[in-house]
Amino acid sequence: MEIDSKIMPREINHSFHSHTLTLRQEMYDYCHSCHKNFDDVPNYYCGICDFYLDAKCALMAPIECEGHEHIQHFSHQHPMPLVQIDPQHHIQCFACQSLCSGPAYACTTCQYFLHKSCAEFPLQIQHPVHSFHHLFLRARHWSFSCNICQQKKKTTLMYECKQCFNKFKMCVKCYHENPLTLLRPSIKYRYHEHLLCFIEEYYDHIDHCNASDNYCHQSVGSNDLHLSTNSLFLCVNCDFKIHFICGPLPTTIEYECHMHPLILVDSIEANFEEYYCDVCEFERNPRIRVYHCKECQYIAHPHFVISGIVKVFKGDHGGVKLKVIGQDFWEEPDEEWDTSSSLTLFDLLSSNDLTGGDKNTLSLWFKWDKSSKGEEDSKVEVADEDIDEIIRYPFSNQQDFTSFFFNDFDRFSYNKKLVVKSSELSVKIVGVQGYSIPVTLAPVLQTLLHKYGDISSGSECTPAMKSICFFFLCRVRNSMHTTRCADITKNLLRDWYYYIKFLSLHGFRIDFLMEPLTMVTRAFVGQQLARLETEIPTKLNKMIADLKAKVDICNKLFESSSNTEFIKDNMRQGAELKWKTVDQVQF
Repeated sequence: MEIDSKIMPREINHSFHSHTLTLRQEMYDYCHSCHKNFDDVPNYYCGICDFYLDAKCALMAPIECEGHEHIQHFSHQHPMPLVQIDPQHHIQCFACQSLCSGPAYACTTCQYFLHKSCAEFPLQIQHPVHSFHHLFLRARHWSFSCNICQQKKKTTLMYECKQCFNKFKMCVKCYHENPLTLLRPSIKYRYHEHLLCFIEEYYDHIDHCNASDNYCHQSVGSNDLHLSTNSLFLCVNCDFKIHFICGPLPTTIEYECHMHPLILVDSIEANFEEYYCDVCEFERNPRIRVYHCKECQYIAHPHFVISGIVKVFKGDHGGVKLKVIGQDFWEEPDEEWDTSSSLTLFDLLSSNDLTGGDKNTLSLWFKWDKSSKGEEDSKVEVADEDIDEIIRYPFSNQQDFTSFFFNDFDRFSYNKKLVVKSSELSVKIVGVQGYSIPVTLAPVLQTLLHKYGDISSGSECTPAMKSICFFFLCRVRNSMHTTRCADITKNLLRDWYYYIKFLSLHGFRIDFLMEPLTMVTRAFVGQQLARLETEIPTKLNKMIADLKAKVDICNKLFESSSNTEFIKDNMRQGAELKWKTVDQVQF
C-alpha cells in the first residue's frame, strides 16, 4: 500500500533514534530498521547521523511482545521474540548471512531474523587483532571487505574501529568462528619485526608474498601453490602477508590419519622420480616442502594436514618450533645479530661510508631504484631456450663448452647491469660479525663465515663496500640453494657468474662458488643435449608439419581463386601499378 507523502508529517520523533527525523523523497538507500533498500519513496532521515527509516517503518504502530522471551536489538526497532526456526524454511540470519535453524530471534512483521548466538554479540569488544582500539558492532548496508579474511560483505553486522576513521572492519564470522588463539598475533617470523596471526580462510588474492624465501618467486608454478592460497600469515600492524606454504610452519605435527608424528622437510627424494602425496594420492611438486614420516615413507602436502598445523598454532602442542624455508641448510644463530640499526639495504647502498670510487663501481655493475616496481616478484622462468642457440652449443668436450659459456657471460658483464629489486631495498639491515647484511640473508652470511672464515680478508675494499659484496655473495649462495638443477636456465647461470666475477675482482675468495657453478653449467649443457634426442626434433617436426599444412592451404586457395576473371583482373592491375606512386594512379 503506497503512502501519500502529502499527508505525512514533515518531522517526527521516533523511539528508534535520538534525533528528529525529516521527511524526504529522494535517493536510493537502506532502512536502518528493516534493512531493506528503498528508491525514490518517502522516507525519514537524520542528517547528523546519516540515519534512514522508510515511511512504512517510521509510521508503523508500536508492536507489543508480552508474555514471550524477547530482546530489543539495537539493529531493529521492534521487540524480537525467541522462536524455533525450521531449517526447511530457508530463513537467513541478518548478522552472519547463514540460514537459521533452531532458536532465533524474529520480527515476523518485518521478516528480520537473528540467530540467538548472533543476537548476543557484544556491542563493544577489545580484540587481539586490533588490540590498541575498541571495536563497535554496527549494521552495514554497503559492501565492505573484512580486514581479516578479505571476504566482501554487504548488508550485515560488522565490527568497526571509530578511532581509525572506520577504516578497520571485521566481519562477525571472523569474530565468532575464528579461534582467538589464531587471530591473536603470536607467531614469530624471524624476518619481520611484528608477531603474525594465522588466517585459515582468506578470501582475497595476495599480490605479493613477503616471505624472504618463497615459492612464489621461484619457478614452481603448480597446483600445490594454488591449493594453499586460502590460508596465510598476516601482520595486523602493517601490510605484511605470507602465503601459508611459504611461512613459518611447525617442525613436527600430529595428524589424525597417521600413527606417527610427521616432520617438516624442504625436500625429499623419491624413487624412480615419482613424487606423490599419500593423502590426496595425486602427483606433487618436488620443489615444495612436505610433511614426512621416515618410518613409513609417508608424505603429505602441508595443506592436507592443516588440522595438525592449526593445533600447534592454537597451543595444543606446546614447545613445537616453527621453521621457515631453507632453515635446515643455514645454521641457527650461535650469536645474536646486532639489530640496533634502523637502516635498510637502500641506506647501505647510498651510505656516506662508501668512497666515490665504490659508488662509481657499483653504478657500472648494478642498478636500483627504490620507487621502481618493474622488478618486483621477478621469477626464474623455466622456458625453452631458443633452438637456434642450443644447436650452436659446443657439445664436443668439457673445455669447449665451459669456455663457450663463460666467454659469453663475460660479454654480458661488459654491456649489462644487474638489478637490485626494490623489494630488497626496503629490507632492514642487521650486523653479523661486524658486517651489515639484510636480515633475510643473515643466516646465510653467518653460515658462510663459520664454514669458510672471512673470505674478504684479502680484499682492500672499505668495510661498507665489503658489506655490499657480502650481500651479493649471500644472494648468489641462497639462490643456488633454492634452485633445482632442472630449473636452471642460461640467464640464471649468467647472473650467478656476473656476481661471482664482481666478487673476484674485489678480492673475495670465491672458489667454493666457482666449482658448483662449473658443475651445474655442465649439468645444464647435458640437459640441453638430452633435449636434442627427442624434444627438439619433435618440436621441429611439428613446426614443419604446421608449415606444410599452411602451404597446402595457400596452394588450394590460389588454385580455387586464380581462375576467376575478377581475380585475374586484380592480379594484372596489381602487376601494372606495382611501382607507381599513388599520385600516378588515375582514379
